[in-house]
Amino acid sequence: MKVYEAVDFINRHEKIALSKHANHLQEPEHTHTFFELVYIWSGSGTQQVNAQSYDVQRGDLLFMNVGDRHSFQAGPDFTYMNVLFEPDFLSEQLTAAEAAHNLLSLQLFQEFHAKLNKPMPVVAFRGKRMVEIEELLETMYREYEEKRSGYRAMLKGYATLLLAMAFRTMQDHLHSSGLNGAYHMLPQLLTYIEQHYDGRITLQDLAKQSYYSPYYISKVFVECLGFTFTEYVQQIRLREAKRKLLETADTVEAIGRSVGYADKTQFFRLFKQAFGMTPQQLRKMGRSTDFHSK
Repeated sequence: MKVYEAVDFINRHEKIALSKHANHLQEPEHTHTFFELVYIWSGSGTQQVNAQSYDVQRGDLLFMNVGDRHSFQAGPDFTYMNVLFEPDFLSEQLTAAEAAHNLLSLQLFQEFHAKLNKPMPVVAFRGKRMVEIEELLETMYREYEEKRSGYRAMLKGYATLLLAMAFRTMQDHLHSSGLNGAYHMLPQLLTYIEQHYDGRITLQDLAKQSYYSPYYISKVFVECLGFTFTEYVQQIRLREAKRKLLETADTVEAIGRSVGYADKTQFFRLFKQAFGMTPQQLRKMGRSTDFHSK
């Protein structure tokens, strides 16, 4: 069995590495000398951790400890993000031997240790938690790619937050009777929205995709995410508009149309409500101060 060494995947000065992968159909069994978190971004597949098989989909996070055995098979639309870090990334006092036993031995995570004993190999993020962890991972990936001043300190903080979110969700699952059907359905619905947000998309469209009624899907959004279907579509559109304003030279009107707003006035009004400034003001601020988030 192949052993993946940290030196081959992680810069020794950074002690952490993030990467995105698409259509990686198979990975033979291996082990490694570092921690590995795998977040499933789209598609589905089968992951094996220490000879135990898990069917995974969007919203699932795999946690591989130092020395765990891991392999996977996936479909053609499978995409995921890897977060790799060395045992002493979060604490220089954590030795490789201690890490191999349990990351929860860190004082930082002691409050989880009594109930969890050890991390679960797979934890499912659904509903609002899935949206939150994806936002966190995107922020981490941007920090890692841009390598702006202080990025390593930022990544250490974000990694701590990511692990705390994972451990809290693992702990909650221990006391849950199981995720309901709505939570299992949500990742596919959100993926469909993200692929069609730039056109006219309705609850009826989602009903055709899921075989649930528009009324039921509407209820799922409110109960699982905390906001309505319309609010979620608007959030996706405005997030993409913000990205295009900062990363392209397209006109404001063209960007509004490209994210689904044929009405220029509506686009301007919703954008200002969401970000507290007009599209032109955000673009100007981004160019002058390297503005990235609000």
